[in-house]
Amino acid sequence: MNTTLTSPSPDEIRDTLKKHKLTREQASSLLHVSLRTMHNWLAPVGTVNYRAMPLAAWELLLIKLGEKEVDKWIQ
Repeated sequence: MNTTLTSPSPDEIRDTLKKHKLTREQASSLLHVSLRTMHNWLAPVGTVNYRAMPLAAWELLLIKLGEKEVDKWIQ
């Protein structure tokens, strides 16, 4: 069963990192993004530095942390 993913809020990202005991540095390395990018995804919504985390990055993080299975399109 596939569940529809939505872009996470900074709080959702922060909670996920905390749950898995990951630092921002570790998470940015895991996703192959800069630390600055991770800071921007975690900035409060509405602030000048805030950037929404792309859905693909969120899904990749969840897959790498074992919270989501890979959707298989080819048998």
